[in-house]
Amino acid sequence: MITYWVASHITGFFTIHDEHTDPLYRGSRGAGFSISRGTSTRIEYSDDKKNHFFFNDEEVTADVANVSNHVLTQFLNIYEPQTKIDFGISIFHDFEVPLSCGFGASASGALGCSFALNDLLETKLDEKSLYWIAHIAEIDEGGGLGDILSLYQGGWEYRIKEGAPFVGQAENIVQNGYKIATLTFSDISTKSIIRNIEWKEKINSVGNHFVDCIINEPSISNFVKMSKEFSLGTLLVTPEIIEFFEKFQNTDLLIGQIMLGNGIFMLYQQQSDLPRNDSIVEEEVCFKTVKKI
Repeated sequence: MITYWVASHITGFFTIHDEHTDPLYRGSRGAGFSISRGTSTRIEYSDDKKNHFFFNDEEVTADVANVSNHVLTQFLNIYEPQTKIDFGISIFHDFEVPLSCGFGASASGALGCSFALNDLLETKLDEKSLYWIAHIAEIDEGGGLGDILSLYQGGWEYRIKEGAPFVGQAENIVQNGYKIATLTFSDISTKSIIRNIEWKEKINSVGNHFVDCIINEPSISNFVKMSKEFSLGTLLVTPEIIEFFEKFQNTDLLIGQIMLGNGIFMLYQQQSDLPRNDSIVEEEVCFKTVKKI
């Protein structure tokens, strides 16, 4: 039994780059940050020689766990030329964040799978290959675009060039004294946005300007300001988020939309700045995003 924990990631704004024939060169530009709530992935051989997938102890089909299944398939394809496969694998994901809400849970699970399978199957792949396998699974299955590169960078980051780690390029945003909290309203299908040509054109027409802005001024306050303007400009913003924008626009609270999700992240300096809401979760920025446990 092998277990890895991987951080979650929140994107504030982004652009879509999916034209290249090689998935390692596809991805997104944009900016975001990794948080200390993540995903624990436990992998072991199954008793019945079949593959099984579990989300928070509930078994799901391979279609539901499509990104994890893609990672597993890549590993079995590597393994089979060496040794005949006469076993099954059980993959258990324990998610500390809500699913389909913009926290990059599929990327966290994919990376956890990649690192854990490498240990369990003793495939002895290097770190670059492990990140590439997870990135390819994310891209091919529509789980996300830039979370793997972001998790590789860790902390507050902005992505200058799209692609997998060691192909794309990311830098860290200048730190400051802000604390972070999140509030989730409901889920959104990532695939329904990033694979829709009309959404892609709208996102890129707005997002390219903000990527240039964060490169010129990589500060956290600038990042949050642009995240808000991006969500309004692309019309990805929801009524619940608009209500928060309007209610706190003249306060010390900085608010941005979690991409892609119906939720917000809030930056604050004093506890009294936070709204009174039992669903708000106080977060911590995470720099070491992959850990064996």
